[in-house]
Amino acid sequence: MGLLDSLLGRNDKPLPIGLDEVYDATIKDGLEPRLLSHDAVLANAIQDFLDHGDTGRQLIFVFEEARKREPDYHVPYYWCALYNMKGRNYPAAMAILREGIEKCRVKSVLCRELAECYFCTENLEMSIYWFCTSIMAGDQTDFNPYLFIGYMCDALGLKDAAWWARRRARGISYTMSGAATEYIGSDRDRIMALASKKKTDRAVKMLSAFYLHASRALGNL
Repeated sequence: MGLLDSLLGRNDKPLPIGLDEVYDATIKDGLEPRLLSHDAVLANAIQDFLDHGDTGRQLIFVFEEARKREPDYHVPYYWCALYNMKGRNYPAAMAILREGIEKCRVKSVLCRELAECYFCTENLEMSIYWFCTSIMAGDQTDFNPYLFIGYMCDALGLKDAAWWARRRARGISYTMSGAATEYIGSDRDRIMALASKKKTDRAVKMLSAFYLHASRALGNL
């Protein structure tokens, strides 16, 4: 047991809720040999979307065609869902993401987008569930779910869990880009405000259990 573990006592605490209520342990990332560069049409459409947003209405058809061509490739699912999220069509985005999670080799990024869909529809518990699933699916290069969880924990008074999650987010972002990332104040405040507004005893237990489990399994950065 490390000093931090001893001080926090996290190795000795029982989980307040079953892990099956916190994340889906059956969802794991597989190896994906394809790079975006293998599909120039899709790559160009993504760049157009980044440059112009949903003003390019035809882009959704490019994303959908790419999804049909390669139904086990996560990238077009992500952009189809994001296109629908930009238009606040969350039910359509969720359906696309769930199909992608079922069919694609890379699942964690789709789980994270599904968590954001639930967040946008103010379903805090389901948002927590899919952020936790995203993290435990295996990708430790995405700092975003850690920041969401860290701010939620802050809002719900789980200070040790918040510190751990945000520290991992900063460590991952620094490793990936050379800069320790936090969200801008308005985004942080938005996450914390929703967590406070939708706080439930079960949500607190989910975040507590995830911290106790994941901090043992993943450690610190």
